[in-house]
Amino acid sequence: MTGLKSRRRSAMPLLLPVILSLHFLTAAPAGACSTLAFPDPEQPVLAFNFDFAETGAGFLIVNVEGIERRSVMDGNGARWSARYGSVTVNQVGPGMPTAGMNTAGLAITLMWNEAAIYGGSTDAPTVSELEFIQFLLDTSGSVEEALAKLETVRIEGVVPIHYFLFDRTGAAAILTPAQNGLQVHTGDSLPVPALTNTSYAAAIEHIGKMQGFGGKVPMPEEQRPGETNSLDRFAIAAGLTGAAKTSFDPQSAFAALDRLANRETRWQVVFEPQSQAMRLRLKGHAEDLVIDLGSQNFACRGAPVGAALSTLTPDTLQDVLQPLEGSGLAASLAEVLGSMSETAHLGQPEVARGLAAGLIAASSCTPE
Repeated sequence: MTGLKSRRRSAMPLLLPVILSLHFLTAAPAGACSTLAFPDPEQPVLAFNFDFAETGAGFLIVNVEGIERRSVMDGNGARWSARYGSVTVNQVGPGMPTAGMNTAGLAITLMWNEAAIYGGSTDAPTVSELEFIQFLLDTSGSVEEALAKLETVRIEGVVPIHYFLFDRTGAAAILTPAQNGLQVHTGDSLPVPALTNTSYAAAIEHIGKMQGFGGKVPMPEEQRPGETNSLDRFAIAAGLTGAAKTSFDPQSAFAALDRLANRETRWQVVFEPQSQAMRLRLKGHAEDLVIDLGSQNFACRGAPVGAALSTLTPDTLQDVLQPLEGSGLAASLAEVLGSMSETAHLGQPEVARGLAAGLIAASSCTPE
């Protein structure tokens, strides 16, 4: 591991949290992200579908060990140092992951959940709903360690999402923002290792009516549209995880994700915590990308390291992972923000440049 030194960072634009909140508020709640886990201790696997109607733009980010971070939230924003390196898939930019895994094998995904309410202690330092994922990946080597850190920060979120955590032992946890803080499902309170866009309690109640889970209703063979879609996907995922009595290989995990996919599915990610591998399948790309965390360089390179998803190929993956420049990040942000009518004005080049600069400035390290 390379030693790191802090350095001064320019002040971030005050509009940064506002832009992020506006953007994610406009992401349609019909988005159908899904996570399911196969927790066999011999070969634990986590599988994730990211669904977003407007665009598949985003970045693969290599988050270095020892980096110093500060939250973009105004006021009592959290500050921390990264104990672990990680690789994340980010729609917005560095420090704002949608999903990822660290070098200890902790993986985290997110899904929309209208029932989420951000509350809890007002004394703890704050992070945004996406920074929370990076905070846990930076500081926690397992689900147990992550759960021990929940009260050290407070999520000051706007977008209703919940989180799925998974580690190299096959341990899992679901975190749901609630009025009194984060509601936790783990161990015996997490009988089905899956999550969609409905509260976990409601999803478990739903499948309790179905064959194989104590009820008489046939399990759905395919997804239905509308309000039942999330519950259908959870039921299908429950059947898939329940049927996996032995280890699940990556291709079987992708096949399971295909059962939960729809026309808005942009990224599919399969995490193998014990082998430190991430397999990324992008819509429209002919081949899967395999990211071996064990071979990544997690030493400081002076700026966040990554590449636009559109530039990634199996042959050039390592070559294109370079320190991010504001112009490239701004172009991707302009595409994401400009893709929706409600945030099209935020996709203007000058706004995107300011946002990109703030995201890059939120973390720092000095190469030695």
